Order: sequence, then structure tokens, then C-alpha cells
Amino acid sequence: MNETRIKNCIFGNGEPKICVPLVGRNDEEILSAAGNILSEAKSLEEKYPNVRVDVIEFRADYYDNVADRIKLTELLSKLKELFSDRVLLFTYRSEDEGGELRHDRAESMIEEIWEWVIAGRLADIIDIELKSGNYRVARATAKAHEAGMAVIMSNHNFEKTPHNDEILEMFRQMEILGADILKMASFPNSHFDVDRMVELTKDISRGKPGLEFIHHPVVIISMGKEGKVTRTKCKENGCAMTFSSVGSGSAPGQVSLAEMFEIFSK
Repeated sequence: MNETRIKNCIFGNGEPKICVPLVGRNDEEILSAAGNILSEAKSLEEKYPNVRVDVIEFRADYYDNVADRIKLTELLSKLKELFSDRVLLFTYRSEDEGGELRHDRAESMIEEIWEWVIAGRLADIIDIELKSGNYRVARATAKAHEAGMAVIMSNHNFEKTPHNDEILEMFRQMEILGADILKMASFPNSHFDVDRMVELTKDISRGKPGLEFIHHPVVIISMGKEGKVTRTKCKENGCAMTFSSVGSGSAPGQVSLAEMFEIFSK
């Protein structure tokens, strides 16, 4: 499996990266939350010098002004400066895949929003949902790469955990469409689903025969309380990145940053 380097951060090298989502309705809320995240990250990094917050995910679907290019650009420019020594991930999660903001205008102009972010290189990584359609995904991915940005290609299922064959087919499509990191998050209906996701992650990261078509780092998460092991045992499982919260989380089952640092320090 190839490693993916973004700034000074290497994904897929056996050391899972910690990502903290940043959420808020307006600039004031978002910048205040950003300050809290940065303060807590620095405090924990002093306490646990072998652990670090590598990625900040700006969840644009929470932001009321996401469809305003000027306001979005100004905000992202501030965030990129504030988190200059970390990787900034731009995510607009659609309503179909658990997004927060019911913003019809933004949903209908998501390609345009992607283009604003890419053209201004306002983030280091952009999340693109596989279900957006092959043509839209391939075009946005190509533009991101031209701009020097990486792409996390993702799929989220809040109803069930798809069969392994379905997940692998999605990963195959992501590889074909140019993803740099492959992400699948799903809701387990039993602990067997969680166990299955753990084993699948191990098989992919260890290069099990038949899975050689997966060339890039994978992030496989079982959401909810039952899926906690997929978030906290990333090094053992081979998951390239985990998500941890400061204050309000952005998905069910996220572990607090303080707890994640304690776990990762052992």
C-alpha cells in the first residue's frame, strides 16, 4: 500500500492520524471552537509528547454561510492560518450521508463550492463523497490534484454496515477515480458488524491476497458506541486516521480528544 503525504503528515505509515472536527453555525462560533481545539491540542501534546492532532476537519455543512463565496473564503483563510502547522480538511457532508445543515442551495451547488475551495487552495485535503457521481467526482478530484490538494473519497451509511464485497467495490471505484485516502463509515447493527470491519481493515492494511487493487490508505469506521474499537485501536487494525471530538462531535461514537490521547500514548 502506498503512503499518502500531505504537508508533513504521512498517512498509511502505520501511525494513525488524529482528526478533530470543527463545527459551528457562524464565524464567531467556528473561530471560538477553533481556539478551543488548538488550546486543548497544545495542552495534550505537552502532556503526551508522542501524540499529536494532525488534522482539523472543517465541517462546512454546519456553516450558515457556506453558499457565500466571499464569507467562506475569508473564514477558511483564517482557519488555514490558525492551523498552519496542521492539515486542514474541508468537508461538506450531504444530507443523504448525515450532513447537519439542511441547506438546499448549498446542496445544489456543491460542485461550485468545491471549486471555490480548490481554486483558492483553501484547504490541504477535500472530502468528496463517492455517491456524488463518477463524472463529478473525477472532475473535482482532477482539479484538486492540479491545485496540489489531496482527496479523501468517502461513503457514509447510517442504516447498516454494507457487505464486505460492497465496501471493496466502493474502494475499487475510489481508486479508479483518483482518491488519495479511502473512507467508509457505517452504522453496525451488531457487534459482528464491528468485528467484520476490524478484520477487513486488517486484511487491507496487510495486503491480503486479492486486495492488491487497494493502493492507498483506508479509514474504516463503525459508528456509535459499539464501534469504539474501530476508532481507538487504529494502530492494531491498520486504520489510517481516526476522528476525536473537542466539545460537540460530528458523528455518533466519537471519543473525546483527552481520552484518545491517553489511549494513543500507551
